[in-house]
Amino acid sequence: MRGALAALVEANAVVEERIKEILELARTVDAGERAGGRLVLEAAEVVGLCEQARHGQLIQLLGQAERIKAHRAGLKAWVATHLDVSDGRARGIAQSAKRIGVLPELAVPLSSGRVGADTVRVLSRTVKAIEGGARDQAAELTATLETAHYDGVGAANRRVRVLEHTIDPGSSEELLTQQRAKSFARVVELEDGMCRFDILLDPIRATTVRAALDQTAADWIRRRQYDHTDPIPADVRSTDQIYAQAVTRFAEVFLAASPEQRAAQFTTPVLYTAPLDAGESELAESAYGTLVPRTAIPQPTDPSARLLHTRDGEPVLLDGEEIDRDPAARLASAAQRIGLVLRDRHCTYPGCTRPPTWSLHAHHKLSFRLGGPTVVKNLSLLCSEHHTLTHHPEQ
Repeated sequence: MRGALAALVEANAVVEERIKEILELARTVDAGERAGGRLVLEAAEVVGLCEQARHGQLIQLLGQAERIKAHRAGLKAWVATHLDVSDGRARGIAQSAKRIGVLPELAVPLSSGRVGADTVRVLSRTVKAIEGGARDQAAELTATLETAHYDGVGAANRRVRVLEHTIDPGSSEELLTQQRAKSFARVVELEDGMCRFDILLDPIRATTVRAALDQTAADWIRRRQYDHTDPIPADVRSTDQIYAQAVTRFAEVFLAASPEQRAAQFTTPVLYTAPLDAGESELAESAYGTLVPRTAIPQPTDPSARLLHTRDGEPVLLDGEEIDRDPAARLASAAQRIGLVLRDRHCTYPGCTRPPTWSLHAHHKLSFRLGGPTVVKNLSLLCSEHHTLTHHPEQ
């Protein structure tokens, strides 16, 4: 085996030199040269088939390594350490090697170059689905390979999904429960003020969201192409840009809906705040602290579209009306709470950053019992824990 391995290393070095040579020649092909372009694609196909063959052979070698327990820490640990893959990818490779790496009926397909990494994973799922059952393993693997070859990996995945559900009908519900538990939506704020929304959804909720995106985008594109109307901004052109516009539109409709329609009780939030005496050339600040041109705010001339504050940041007007309308009131008004949210952003207790979504309290800096007025200048946001601590520091 040592001699065969040395020969393999030598052969790989020759292959690397040939690929470098082809790459250099590809860089000399002029744009639009059809004959040269076809040759570049042929070279890409050859390299791609070799890569797929090597992946299949890697799975087989790792299968043998697992059989003889060649690595004390386990196959996944070795893959993660020696190959340039993520931890999750290392786990998938190790699982595929254990399940199909030593199966004689897959030796030829895995080395053929016609079976890619995605098909390898589908084959591994096939074996997992039928293990311990009465189904013929060779027949099921052959069916999965044929489906992937003729109809694509997506169709092969669907076939295995049906197989899994047929063998264990409860597995579909269990998988959906797991997927819902893994679902998330997070907001990543970038330095330039933009936000990236990362969303992972289970198939049920994903279907609802995708249908809403697709139908909205299709209508807007049709109206733009055939009705010659422009339901969206002219600079929104690509499908990705249209989807972004659609998501924004969904949020606008949701915020404008009734509490019964949205199944959530809240007052429609004020999204922007700006100085009371600012000119239109000045910047406004969003509810999340981002600075934007006042002229870019939807309905910029509508006084209800923003909260107005003094130059030192104290909220003054909301919907064109004074915020501090009743200094003698025991509790802060809804307008004052809106002003506090836009001014304070989070709990103001030192070191605490709990956001307004934690139902923060409007705290009187000078106690109401001692004559402190209920005005925004005498109020600050505190979370329930720190509001209690402020009033009862001995607890």
